[in-house]
Amino acid sequence: MPAPCARRIRDVLLAAQPTRRFVQPGQIGALNAFLCSPAASEITGTAVPVDGGWTTH
Repeated sequence: MPAPCARRIRDVLLAAQPTRRFVQPGQIGALNAFLCSPAASEITGTAVPVDGGWTTH
């Protein structure tokens, strides 16, 4: 895909994203670390979206 086209797609996606930024791998890792910690011992059987607000938009 040509670079200008890829930039345009990126811009369109970011414009639709409520936080105006993409989720970073470290943010996914931080959630995973929390869910594996004792602090999350009562969290069971749920899906936790890490999508910058996309599902609420």
